[in-house]
Amino acid sequence: MKHLILAVSGLLLLACNKEKLPNGVNLSPEIQEDVLTKEGIENALSHLEIVPYAELDSQYIHYSHPNEKFLDELKNRTYYKVFGNQMNLKIIGNYTTSDFMAHDEYYKTYKKNPFPEFEQYWLIDKEVLFMLLELILKLDEEGYNKYGFHIRNSHRHPKLNTDGSGASYSQHMFGRAIDIGIDDIDMDGESTLQDKKIIYDMLQKIVGNDGGLGLYPGKMSLHFDCRGFRARWDWP
Repeated sequence: MKHLILAVSGLLLLACNKEKLPNGVNLSPEIQEDVLTKEGIENALSHLEIVPYAELDSQYIHYSHPNEKFLDELKNRTYYKVFGNQMNLKIIGNYTTSDFMAHDEYYKTYKKNPFPEFEQYWLIDKEVLFMLLELILKLDEEGYNKYGFHIRNSHRHPKLNTDGSGASYSQHMFGRAIDIGIDDIDMDGESTLQDKKIIYDMLQKIVGNDGGLGLYPGKMSLHFDCRGFRARWDWP
């Protein structure tokens, strides 16, 4: 029990540092309308502090990918620093930053002990958000439930990806992927394979040759990413 308390305390200490709180950071974003344009996504992201990889907290780097695995792929990337109340910031549609962040011990600690000064680093490629936006708009245009799915996960740093038995070179580690769970897309009162097919067919066109698409047979979920080239698996 003592070791558990010390571990959690260490996370809290690392996550909460009021002296690092930058002036002007909006810790309590106002209630937003749903974000349904690329410009809206850009504006929402502009509320978050940008942190180059080289300026990430050294303890976070050691925690998130010990032995600096994938350093070459990550060292030129920029992250977002998300403070406690910014986890409720709508980034796209009615989905918030918390939906796309790594659900690791930092995240779980905040959920159990919410406080505004909590901070977590988040890596996301805007191109995958734009793909998701296109899906939402297409669903709405065709008369389906544009929010008939939930975000299962998006960013997974290397440690979290390994702990969750993710693919060895998962696009989630680089903020380029989103996994969604399929709910009631056609609004017939239940979630069925027909709902999944509607989403899958749309994502085929949206992702095209610019990314990956995974079907996950037997599960009501799908993966898509913006890796920059065509990839398909679990093809029907």
